[in-house]
Amino acid sequence: MHIRKDSSKPTTTISLNPSTLSKIEDYRFEKRKNNRSQAMEEIMLYGFKYLELLEKKKAKRMTV
Repeated sequence: MHIRKDSSKPTTTISLNPSTLSKIEDYRFEKRKNNRSQAMEEIMLYGFKYLELLEKKKAKRMTV
């Protein structure tokens, strides 16, 4: 983990295939995000919420 001197947030580097990066850029401009990091963070948070919902649904099915 690396924390830049001009930011209190940790940073990381990831590699993306061109089609994924294109989708992120489309999302960024559609949602008027200031930068790619904001767009990617929001997309990841939505993904985590989705996974949580799937886990809850799976747990509910197992108890029925």
